[in-house]
Amino acid sequence: MQAAASPIAPPARDIRFDSLRGLMLVSMAANHLPTDLRAVTDQGVGIVSSAEGFVFISGVLAGFVYTRRLWRDGASRLRATTRHRAGVIYGWHLAAYFGAFVLLALNAWLTGVHSDTSPPLFTDKPLLAAVFGPLLLYQPGLLDILPMYCVFVLLLPLVLGMLEKGWRWPLLALSFALWAVVQFLPNYDGSTILPPLNFGFFNLLTWQFLFIGGVAIGHAKTKGSTALAPVRPGLLLPVIGGAVFFFCLQHRIIPSLWSERYFGIMLNKPSLGALRLMSFALVAYLVAVVGTRFPRLLSWRPLAMLGRHSLPVVAAQCVLVLILLAHDNFFATATDRWIVTVATIATLFAVAAIAEKLQRKTASSVESYRARQVPAFAAAKVNEQARAA
Repeated sequence: MQAAASPIAPPARDIRFDSLRGLMLVSMAANHLPTDLRAVTDQGVGIVSSAEGFVFISGVLAGFVYTRRLWRDGASRLRATTRHRAGVIYGWHLAAYFGAFVLLALNAWLTGVHSDTSPPLFTDKPLLAAVFGPLLLYQPGLLDILPMYCVFVLLLPLVLGMLEKGWRWPLLALSFALWAVVQFLPNYDGSTILPPLNFGFFNLLTWQFLFIGGVAIGHAKTKGSTALAPVRPGLLLPVIGGAVFFFCLQHRIIPSLWSERYFGIMLNKPSLGALRLMSFALVAYLVAVVGTRFPRLLSWRPLAMLGRHSLPVVAAQCVLVLILLAHDNFFATATDRWIVTVATIATLFAVAAIAEKLQRKTASSVESYRARQVPAFAAAKVNEQARAA
């Protein structure tokens, strides 16, 4: 499939999505620490966490950006681009994996204590961990989200190809069916399938639905609409009611309507249980309505900077949190916990700021090189014409 004549796409980035992804990164960092902030960030608005938001928004941005590249460069170039992108993500995963591996080993050597929060294979069989990590056969907690994103990025040419052919609803139906089938096998645990292998916390067969749904929305946004969601008064009230219901259910304000077993299955996070998916859909729609009616409320430039540089930020967060969790004394008092939390979030902003500066420097160097090449090329053409004459 070649790039076809398509509508002129709007600007490549929407600061609202980058801001929301940045907010998810801050929330994820807080959720991975024993901080008092988790009362707000850890499923504070319902049966939904920042991980769902991060995967979905990443899908939206991927659909928006890579659709434009498909139109501009064609399908074959898109496949090469997504393979390159997956390689970059894999590189950041290796940096985070071996960064945590080395620093945790150094920490254990300096303190003489192997932390219970460290990935077990790092401590028990470090040589095996060093081999299994690059092969993605060992993805302990915090070091499993980038491998999942690698897989999703590699799916983009297929997904966008179907969307370009007008197969949006068959694609979403197939994605949903795959999610639904897995709900009958909800007890997924990537660390117990074949020990000591660990395939990660997230079941890719279910979480793909969030990412593909996001890609479909991002693809649709390339048509030029700035609305994040249609604001329909008749739909808004039931959605608010549903969101309030899930909020009350999450915070035990009302009892569950199911047995503990089925309630647990529907809340299941690794397999993205039904109640979790429904709660996310309701909250996502309400956020989209706010972003459509009041776009400035979702336009936070510092958070957008985090969102634009999510790869180095996620990698840094994984390493930093694993090191911090190895020291219980860092979280002994409420004051200690707040200091560590603020310092962690500040570090993430510092990483994003460095990445932003490097990106601008690289872009400036490329632009300068191109500017020098144009006159040189023109002069060469003039000389060639003179010799021919």
